[in-house]
Amino acid sequence: MVWVSNQSGTCLNVSISSAHTSGGNPGFFLVEHELENWAVNHWHRAAAPSETAVVHLRNTTATITGVKGNDLLVIYGNTWLKVPDVLVSYEFKVVWLSVRVES
Repeated sequence: MVWVSNQSGTCLNVSISSAHTSGGNPGFFLVEHELENWAVNHWHRAAAPSETAVVHLRNTTATITGVKGNDLLVIYGNTWLKVPDVLVSYEFKVVWLSVRVES
């Protein structure tokens, strides 16, 4: 099961492919920034093959490759973490969001 944790402070629109997993809807689903639960934050995917997660946050899209069935994805406002189900590696990516302020 892929678990998507929304720590961004806003609603996410998330899709996780199911090319290598029978069942599971590859469509986009809302993941609110609220108390996490099985119905909202869990995606059923096989543990072995890799899938792709696409996360829409405001005007930014993050494509996270190599997602396996028991990974944890933690999405923040300007970065994401992919924590694999085995403690052999981790992936960290910073996505800088530019903000223009006019006075």
